[in-house]
Amino acid sequence: MSSGGVAPHGRAATAHTVAATEHCPRHPVAATTLAHRPMYLHTHTHAPRRLAPCTALAAFALTLACAGTPTPPQSSPARVVTEESVRPAAVSVSPRGMPTVTPAAEGTPAPAVQPAESTTDPPAATTVATGRVFRGRSEDDWLRAMATRPVARLVSRHSSTAIVYHFDLGDGVEIGFKPERPRQEGYWRHEVVTYRLARVLGITDRVPPVVGRRIPMAAFGPTARGDQLIASGHDGSVLGSASVWMPVLRGAQLHLQPARHDWNAWMNPGLPLPPEHADAARQVAMVLLLDYLQSNYDRWNCCNVPVDEHGDIVIRDNDAGWYLGPLLHLGTPTVVHRLPRSVWEALQRADPAALRAEVERDPLASEGLLGADQYRAYETRRQRLIERVQGLIARYGEAAVLPWP
Repeated sequence: MSSGGVAPHGRAATAHTVAATEHCPRHPVAATTLAHRPMYLHTHTHAPRRLAPCTALAAFALTLACAGTPTPPQSSPARVVTEESVRPAAVSVSPRGMPTVTPAAEGTPAPAVQPAESTTDPPAATTVATGRVFRGRSEDDWLRAMATRPVARLVSRHSSTAIVYHFDLGDGVEIGFKPERPRQEGYWRHEVVTYRLARVLGITDRVPPVVGRRIPMAAFGPTARGDQLIASGHDGSVLGSASVWMPVLRGAQLHLQPARHDWNAWMNPGLPLPPEHADAARQVAMVLLLDYLQSNYDRWNCCNVPVDEHGDIVIRDNDAGWYLGPLLHLGTPTVVHRLPRSVWEALQRADPAALRAEVERDPLASEGLLGADQYRAYETRRQRLIERVQGLIARYGEAAVLPWP
């Protein structure tokens, strides 16, 4: 499937499934064992508070998936994580008396592989020096290292609808690599584009750096054939996206009750924003903004709004965005209610030319990361969103709609 093709079907269920309370009958939302775990979203400085999403967000995601999005032919079945390959989470009690979860290992650990290196040097990532930092390291340094360092070893392999390989590149650089596969040619491209959009909008800390690169087929070990990895180029390497490996990810269960009422209130510019929840609300606002602009229909489920070891949202798994069908299903951008002032200002400058210029800095930009029709559809959505925010400001005032710097 090309990056401008029809959106793929919803995520495949794993061996442990929990019926969702709200879902479209055409696109059932399947939850893994994470659905059994009590999760909390909190900031670095405030006590944890249990969260859940607003009804409008779930309805919006399902509208994209069910109204106007053709269902394509089914691809080859995704590998299902079985009970034997998933260890149950260990639950303990923190000093504050709140449940904490040690995440279970995902997928089947792969044996260490010393891969043969590609016969050609990978292209260096082209970046503009910025002050952006992710997990204590310059994002530009991350991009260069992830794009150019050879694979030292394969750590593990993780399987759902998409397959992610955990590679160690040495010197403290570990990546999650999403390879090109049949009917999933757009997945890795969309991951790169969403990260580049976050840069254009000035969204920091929440989207792990992502870069396109090639990895030699030998690095993937014995599962490469069964995973149907696509070899390309004269050296038979595999295209894909490399993202910063997150050592801790926990399912925050933002798509479920019981805190839906609270979550709605944080996003409502007609209500005061409680200072103790201001940072958590800002993180949610960033998810809503990015998902509207890329028309990501696969966010609000068990696993795609995870939090890190600090309880902060990590905006990853963006491969379901940027498909032309959902992009053209405009709807109304009513999921966006509040924005940081700096992001609002950047949004007004983030036209297709600005986004394209940023996307073309990726070393694999020549692989067609986004098509002309997708850029045009993005611009239509951006303009509609600008009109939406301007209307909110006229009604509630800048201080209410833009409560963060």
